[in-house]
Amino acid sequence: MKGIPVTLEIAAVTDIGQRRKSNQDNFFVNGAFVDHYKVTAERFESVDTEEVHVLAVCDGMGGKADGDVAAMIGVTTLSDFAEELQSIRTGEDASFTARRIVRAANDRILKRKKKTGKDMGSTFSMIVVSVNCLYACNLGDSEIYLKNQFGIERLSKPQTYVQELVDRGAISENQASRSYVRNQLSKYLGMENLKGLTPNESSAEMRNGDILLICSDGVSDVLPNHSIYASLNSNRPVNEIADTLIEKAIRKGSGDNLTVVIARVMDDGREARLRRMIGIALGITAGAIVLATLIIGML
Repeated sequence: MKGIPVTLEIAAVTDIGQRRKSNQDNFFVNGAFVDHYKVTAERFESVDTEEVHVLAVCDGMGGKADGDVAAMIGVTTLSDFAEELQSIRTGEDASFTARRIVRAANDRILKRKKKTGKDMGSTFSMIVVSVNCLYACNLGDSEIYLKNQFGIERLSKPQTYVQELVDRGAISENQASRSYVRNQLSKYLGMENLKGLTPNESSAEMRNGDILLICSDGVSDVLPNHSIYASLNSNRPVNEIADTLIEKAIRKGSGDNLTVVIARVMDDGREARLRRMIGIALGITAGAIVLATLIIGML
């Protein structure tokens, strides 16, 4: 059965920042991504009405030789799975497809590494939005946030060695935030250890007015949560919020590339689904009445 469209107001911005010689970030918005390597800044803005929306950020690892290539492989692999992504109707569908995408992208990066002899890796953070599910997953430390009527929630979990120490109770969150190795990733695209290639996954309810944010650590690493939350609480258009987050991170001294993908839910499709269900129920009732009338007439 054909799905029901959801409408999102979307903005995506990537910026080389103040200190890097190249931009190793990339974004993916419903099939759109940065399709060239020599990018200093690029943006995407739209109001999209789709049955399934796919938003993602891939942040090439700066310590690797070809981080921009790894990030490109991440977003192009998403593009190659476009048909399968559009068939998602449940959180289970989204999880199954996300894991296939992660494996496929990882395989491609490993093949590229073997061919060139250059080490490379990338984070991978993705949101899938449909009327039936809001699914999020991440490898690495590109963060995902949801702002709704109840507040702001982080849907991602950093896949870093420092976060593993926090999870074990070995260090505090405050100690982790000050660690000089806090960005050393334990999971990412390009891993040789395939057993560890399991993304963090989460799901949530979605309603009109909710805001979704994915950002690379060039933004989240320098902006405290309260600063990000303040920007998301704004009623301004999402392209202005995206620009504000980039500008604030640069003013705070971010030395990394910076990427933001942000979306506001304009129409969550629930009213359309309710109308469809009522129509189906009325059709079944009318059919039952006709059938009953025919039976009575035959007696």
